[in-house]
Amino acid sequence: MEIKRALQIARREWRNIRVSLERSGDVGGFDSKSHVNNRLALVMIETGDKYPTYEHINQGSLLIKNLIEMENKLPKHGYITQEAGYVFNALGSVAAEKLGLKGIQAQSFGSGYSWVRTGWFYPIGVEKQNVVQQLFFFKLFFPLVVYFNWDFKSPIVKKKLDLVFYKFNKWQNDPAIYFRDVRDYREQLEPLWRGLSLDLGFSPFDSDKEYQNLEDVVNWF
Repeated sequence: MEIKRALQIARREWRNIRVSLERSGDVGGFDSKSHVNNRLALVMIETGDKYPTYEHINQGSLLIKNLIEMENKLPKHGYITQEAGYVFNALGSVAAEKLGLKGIQAQSFGSGYSWVRTGWFYPIGVEKQNVVQQLFFFKLFFPLVVYFNWDFKSPIVKKKLDLVFYKFNKWQNDPAIYFRDVRDYREQLEPLWRGLSLDLGFSPFDSDKEYQNLEDVVNWF
């Protein structure tokens, strides 16, 4: 029953993500035909994984838990919850892969999507480049006013997401553009970086605070 409920929630949220990203391409439908009773279904959506790994098993269980907790909190809190942040991080990354992004690009896009949707940022287990790209995602999506509770079907939201995807796609096709953009947009990203670091209480990149500001991050590249 728990898995069935989680799958129903996942299908609904996958449709929401699909609609919001439709200007950038079609991520396809949620496919769990051969995994309906499998806890791995939610992290193996058409990925082609034939044999589940230990990591798949752990991720599948955690995603199911967060889907259900997100749903329980939805009436009172909407999508502004940590559980929703985890769900959109996971599903958003898969959607990014469907659109052609790979590796860090897909992970960063999924994490950025989750951040601007739910207000939750995940600094754990991500690479330095991933965090910088999330800063870009946030700044491009919210150039002026920050409003997390947006409508998936909103034309403005779709346009913003397409703008962000266009930028990520350019970076993937030509990494030199990414390095140039980091330097060109440094002054705009610096306040966001400082606020994020202050809010988290430490540098997302290094617990020893090796990277005190965005200048250090830029120099790292």
